[in-house]
Amino acid sequence: MGLFLHVILFPGGDEAACRAALEREALDPELSLRPGECRWQTYEKGPAVELNDWANGYETAGRLSGGPDGSGLEGPVLLAYIYDDDYWGYELWHKGQELDQFASVHDYFDEGSPPNKPGDAETVAQCFGVEPERIERYLIPWEDEDTGNYAYHADQAAAGDSWQMADFLNALGFDYDQLCPPPPETEETPNRPAPARPGPLEVLSLAWAQTRRAADAPVLPSALTDQAYTLQRAEVLGEDCADILSLLQRGKYQDLTSRLTEAIQATPEEAALYLIRAFCWKQLEGVSARSRTPDMLRDLTRALELEPDNVLALRGRAALTTTSRRYPQQIQDLTRLMELDGENRDLHQVSRAYFHHWLKDDAAAQADLAEVLNRGKLWTVDLVYLCRELHLPGF
Repeated sequence: MGLFLHVILFPGGDEAACRAALEREALDPELSLRPGECRWQTYEKGPAVELNDWANGYETAGRLSGGPDGSGLEGPVLLAYIYDDDYWGYELWHKGQELDQFASVHDYFDEGSPPNKPGDAETVAQCFGVEPERIERYLIPWEDEDTGNYAYHADQAAAGDSWQMADFLNALGFDYDQLCPPPPETEETPNRPAPARPGPLEVLSLAWAQTRRAADAPVLPSALTDQAYTLQRAEVLGEDCADILSLLQRGKYQDLTSRLTEAIQATPEEAALYLIRAFCWKQLEGVSARSRTPDMLRDLTRALELEPDNVLALRGRAALTTTSRRYPQQIQDLTRLMELDGENRDLHQVSRAYFHHWLKDDAAAQADLAEVLNRGKLWTVDLVYLCRELHLPGF
């Protein structure tokens, strides 16, 4: 499960009145609001609050805006949200009426849900006192060809990254990092790799390991996890990049990403710079609420444009899951790995079978599993589980 996030902005609102309104709505258990766990920040344009986990932000925003009878808050209320780390969107309310809504991914649940339509930049701009041209590029649903492109030059997140929401909030005058600032980096607590959280296959593996004598699938090193490989790539960059190696050795990943960005601007055709920065993004994952997956994906993709047969880069990119729209690309990466990384062909083919299954192409998934079983070299929990899920003979 990815990130679910709800932030409510009150342009022109009074913080005390907004807090009191939220407290009143929290009396309804159906909203799952816990005011003590909400984070508030007052900006020049008004207050904002990030709701607690599992709060029903959609219903809450509508109720806070009140109704035509004069109940509720005086000014507009905008709910900005991230849904399962897959996309972002907003709902704009005033006096109980929804003025506008937008979602960066259309047809996510079913055709027309969310609808394929741009947001109303004029209406939003009027509520927040900004120029429509400053926000209109955010309010266009993503298409596959847009992935990796930035709406505006100074943005931190590109299309395809749900954290584009933060850039949108910044453009409205509500800096998300002030609402939820990242923890400070100190000499006493240097950057360290974030502990790995079990993915869906690992969770399934834990369950099946109780009943079947199958081995856990080995975790193969990749450009995102192999520190020795990353150090090796840094060592051959030359004297001009000696500080990059020093920062890497000391684990100063946040500082290193900035230095690498400068180096990439000077030498954009050096694949090692993108690989090292992708490794740094991986180590910074979990340091703040913002996902670094799109950053890793962007850098690995650029590295692979320069080094198409880089096995460690392919392994890293194949393991990065953002949305189901990326599954076909992951199938392509795993197919290429089956050609380049023959020693681990079976592992890659089982992973490919999972993506086929998630794309509802069970015939292709079954064909992959049958080939692995016929070779008779691999017997892992992940293999057993999917064979049972697809009702292969003998399972």
